[in-house]
Amino acid sequence: MKTNRFDEYRVSDRVVIRTGDSFRAKGGPYWKSSDGTKVRLTSSGPYKFVAYVKRGAVGWVECVDKDGCFAVLHVEGRRKRIDCSLVPRPYTITGKKRPIAKA
Repeated sequence: MKTNRFDEYRVSDRVVIRTGDSFRAKGGPYWKSSDGTKVRLTSSGPYKFVAYVKRGAVGWVECVDKDGCFAVLHVEGRRKRIDCSLVPRPYTITGKKRPIAKA
């Protein structure tokens, strides 16, 4: 299966994030314990966009989180469940973070 790498990702009809843009995301995978407690397995935003990668029906965004750590955010397609307790929920990119205008 061929893997394609892009320098931009279309969030909506109006919003496109490109390399170096800051953005926010919500959702992501979580661990469901036996007592029903949900433990988030997500990194913390805001994120800085590096690339969008697509392989078949699965797509993910490569980025850097606010701590400077590399992060991979699954945004399209279905992933296999490796364990019944792990819920592989995709991320939703909520939009681009705009720089503050100087007066």
